[in-house]
Amino acid sequence: MKNFFYIMIVSCLVLSASFSEAAEKVTIASIFGKTGPSSHGNKGTIEGIRFAVQELNQQGGLLGKQVEILEYDNQSTPLHSKLAAEKAVKAGVIAVFGANWSSNSLAMAPVLQAAKIPMISPFSTNPDVTIVGDYIFRICFIDSFQGPVMARFAFQDLKAKTAAILINANSRYSEGLAEFFNQCFKKQGGKILFKANYLQDADDFTSYLRKIKRLHPDIVFVPGHNADSVRIIKQARESGLSVPFLGGDGWGNEMYEYAGSAIHGNFYSGHWHKDNENKKSRRFVEKYKKKFGKIEKSGPALAYDVVFLFADAVRRADSLEPAKVRDALMATRNFNGVTGNITFNHNGDPIKPAVILKFDKGTSVYVKTVAP
Repeated sequence: MKNFFYIMIVSCLVLSASFSEAAEKVTIASIFGKTGPSSHGNKGTIEGIRFAVQELNQQGGLLGKQVEILEYDNQSTPLHSKLAAEKAVKAGVIAVFGANWSSNSLAMAPVLQAAKIPMISPFSTNPDVTIVGDYIFRICFIDSFQGPVMARFAFQDLKAKTAAILINANSRYSEGLAEFFNQCFKKQGGKILFKANYLQDADDFTSYLRKIKRLHPDIVFVPGHNADSVRIIKQARESGLSVPFLGGDGWGNEMYEYAGSAIHGNFYSGHWHKDNENKKSRRFVEKYKKKFGKIEKSGPALAYDVVFLFADAVRRADSLEPAKVRDALMATRNFNGVTGNITFNHNGDPIKPAVILKFDKGTSVYVKTVAP
């Protein structure tokens, strides 16, 4: 009998400790592609969120509670993004970080808006994402900004008067960015000589490139993602098409792994560069490189800003209630982030600059910053 009571007392103490530990934690979901075509580009973002949350917890967490990240793999598809968002709601998270691809965020946003759980995307630039509702935010610029940025860069800096556009038909991001580029380029006096859609998994672009080569455009705009864009550029160079290719923030240094020097001389828009002179950015680079050895892309920096912008909103709200945190997020003004000062407009979109980068010497070289 004594043994029985002893076991019961120990069990109660263990359960009590477990409940206490659970009460001291706050859960947030991280929804990105760990598998599928977005996984390579999402790796830095996932890593950046883990890095930032670890630092946040070392600083005391959120209102004295440690932060626990529940990671969900959206398998790079809208369907699994929606399912992941539903799982996050059932898990009782107070916020969701993600996704990167706009098509995936557009699938998640209605679920989280209906549940009144704040969602912050690091990378989804399609304007429709935040229009879903007042609980949906992002910390990246949007395509209605970066499309004209690249169109003006092409027309004014590269002196391009004609262009061709190739669009990933499986990507809302690609379709939207292409249209904003198209409108701005023509508004400045440029001409679009050729425009065509391709499928995400397409391997042969010969017919498109043959037509483009015959038309002799000054530049080719390809607002795709790493894998599909690099296939196009590599085949273009192999066919003798040497004009500059331009892209959006879907491009990155991962393209070197697929095509090597074939991508040299091409330009794209980005959210941040490690050579940024901002003091906060430099400190972040030092800390990140100390742990991981290097940093070459903007994913970790954007992820870091997502975590600490959310933490700033929680502290200003002095609450972990999603509705109060949402109100504090919308009231964000001049948050000093690694990727720049962030002020949200009425849609939950940040007003911030873009950088233009060039592939050169095996990396992305800073060209210029373009203010909003």
